[in-house]
Amino acid sequence: MSKSKFIKKALFRTTGLFIVLAGAWYAYAFFRDLPKRQEQIATTKVRQGDVIVRSFTRGELRAVRSATLAAPNLFGTVQVTRIAPLGAFAREKDLVVEFDDSEVNSRLEEKQLELEQIDEQIKKNTADLEMRDNQDQVDLLSARYAVRRAELEVKRNELLAAIDAKKNVLNLEEAKRRLQQLESDIKSRREQAQAQLAVLRENKNKGLLELQREKARLQQVKLLAPISGLVAVRQNRTGFMFPGMQIPDIREGDQVQPGIPVADVLDLSEMEILAKVGELDRANLQEGQEASIVLDALPEKRLNGRIKSMSGTATSNAFSFDPAKKFDVVFSVEMKELLAALGAKPEQVQAILATAEQNRKKPVTAAAPPMMMAGGQMPSGGGDQGQMGGMQQSGMGMQQQGGGMGQPGEARQGGERRRGAGGFAGMQNLTPEQRQKVQEAIKKALGGKSMQELSAEERAAAMPKVQAAVAEVMKQAGGQQKAAAGAAGAAGGPPTMGFAGGPGGPGGMPMMMGMGGGSRYTEKELASAKLPPPPEEDTQFDVLLRPGLLADVEIIVEKIPNAINVPMQAVFEREGRPVVYVRSGAAFEPRIIKPFKRSESVMVIAEGLKPGEVVALADPTAKKTDSKNAKKTDNGGAMSALPGGGK
Repeated sequence: MSKSKFIKKALFRTTGLFIVLAGAWYAYAFFRDLPKRQEQIATTKVRQGDVIVRSFTRGELRAVRSATLAAPNLFGTVQVTRIAPLGAFAREKDLVVEFDDSEVNSRLEEKQLELEQIDEQIKKNTADLEMRDNQDQVDLLSARYAVRRAELEVKRNELLAAIDAKKNVLNLEEAKRRLQQLESDIKSRREQAQAQLAVLRENKNKGLLELQREKARLQQVKLLAPISGLVAVRQNRTGFMFPGMQIPDIREGDQVQPGIPVADVLDLSEMEILAKVGELDRANLQEGQEASIVLDALPEKRLNGRIKSMSGTATSNAFSFDPAKKFDVVFSVEMKELLAALGAKPEQVQAILATAEQNRKKPVTAAAPPMMMAGGQMPSGGGDQGQMGGMQQSGMGMQQQGGGMGQPGEARQGGERRRGAGGFAGMQNLTPEQRQKVQEAIKKALGGKSMQELSAEERAAAMPKVQAAVAEVMKQAGGQQKAAAGAAGAAGGPPTMGFAGGPGGPGGMPMMMGMGGGSRYTEKELASAKLPPPPEEDTQFDVLLRPGLLADVEIIVEKIPNAINVPMQAVFEREGRPVVYVRSGAAFEPRIIKPFKRSESVMVIAEGLKPGEVVALADPTAKKTDSKNAKKTDNGGAMSALPGGGK
């Protein structure tokens, strides 16, 4: 009995050990396979219904019109003495920036003193010439009297001895020789005196031109606002800079380089939104499409807009977090709706819209008025001088071409002829419609020909017609005083053609308001111009929005009724073809489809699927390592760039 009990006890222990080991192995296998059981592929059903193809983007609010004020070239230190506060609202003809004019005034006084000295020298030389002429007339009269007396003595030779007769003949020849020599000396002295006077008069003309140039530079000392708008002060980028450097704004007392932008005047009465869209969205957009806009500053308001313009080429910003190339799209904003959403009163809305209408008629461009002198002449500056389109310009290593409108003229610089685009003085102050009228008037006056096709005689005959035609158009535009000078320059006459280097001119750089010569404002307007009040002291009911605010834009591209569609995550690319994985029992089988349209989240299917079928939202054939190395195995197809689009 003891032996049987021992065997039973051993069997029970062995059985229990096996049970424990089996339970442990089962628990180990259960927990080992638990992730596999829990790993399931997400699926969805193929739907059929109305699909709205939308395009979403994010843009930035900006002003439709803006004027850039650039530092003028004062041929000396350009130092800011007064500048409008940042964020101030400047009305038209308000002072925005003022520069130090001490050096210009000093040179102006020197030029005036030189002109006075030249005037005194001209007076002195003129008086000396008159005195010398009087004395020469007396000497000439005496010499002629001596000749006449010698001739009378010769007539007595018949009554005199031969030796006395010979003496009278010799005296007559001597008197005639002296008279001839005196006449020659008088003529030489007079020509010499007149040459000296001509040199003085030329120096005076040169001094007058330099004086007018300094006066024109003195008018550039003050930069006024060409339109009503918000003042945005630029950063002072003069001097050495390095990456990460904190660049301060331009302040009073700063020295700036000529030509750099100092401030912008932004017209806030009409706004637009600049956004960027990708290649797929660009193909579905066209000008005039309606859009829904939601500003971050007004999240509860949805505004209406339209696509205003689109760029034809894509650009990228290598310094941004998204280096992909995108297209620029500009959206117009309904200003009445926007102002009403901001809580503006009806009278405020009307005032702002009236300001927008006034600014819309004004030609706000980046081109500066040319520096015109008396008679329409352009002063020459230091350096190599040249002529372009019949005008003089300073050769400072900058070539001005393009931007002006009119007939091209010959350009001479450094002894070399080349062609340069000419323009009429005052053309930069005209609207595009008025410029078109000027061109049509010139073309009509020339009979459809250009100035280069005409001879010198035909050009001289056509110049009065061109002048009259341009004067009529300029008179309507309020620029009749500049018409004569512009027409004479276009006809190849004296150097009276104004020129404005415009943006995008070949070989040139954009000229901004304030960098050119003369000012389009009168001395009274310049003297009475005042700085706008600071933002905290101004009511600024016109400044309801600030440029730079962000907005979400939704564009409804198309509405497709009764369309078969699946989420974009369900579409993959396999061997260059779009496929979906359709459930067939417990497995998934790949099926090639024919896409019809795609939106930001839905793919519309033309062929290959039926409503109600179940498709996978992830690739069931992909291994675990495939998802981790998706970037390495990505074949760069169109589907792989979308969520769930791994190979």
